[in-house]
Amino acid sequence: MRDNVLETKLRLITIQLENWKKLHDLITYGLDKAKPIVSAEQERQFTEIRANLLQETAHIFNELNILDELSGKAMNVLQRGVSVRGVRDLSNEDVRRLESEWNTVFTKLGIEQGQLKSRRKHLAGQNVVSYCLERLFRRPALAH
Repeated sequence: MRDNVLETKLRLITIQLENWKKLHDLITYGLDKAKPIVSAEQERQFTEIRANLLQETAHIFNELNILDELSGKAMNVLQRGVSVRGVRDLSNEDVRRLESEWNTVFTKLGIEQGQLKSRRKHLAGQNVVSYCLERLFRRPALAH
């Protein structure tokens, strides 16, 4: 059995995780002072990924019911990392904050994705009748 809402959430979270990974790659490059100067193409990629995350994050977090938990941390990452060159100029304390908040967002998204995949696997083993019976018996009893 398939659940279209579940499949939509999985697609959304997969895209979101990919964008967070790409952002991390560019941030890591920017923090490595041994790497060559940042190119215009890298800055363009960073800006594009950042724009996608800024546009989609609130919607996706709301769909996953994690908006209150993660929106502040996600916005801190996106505001602190304004460009690859800007990341290079962050203080050590700001870098630690940036990495910690990025990790919090990425980890929570990964956990949510795992739970959705587990739910998908559970649903795949059910037919319509067993699904309906499970939902029926899972409902809390109504008080009189």
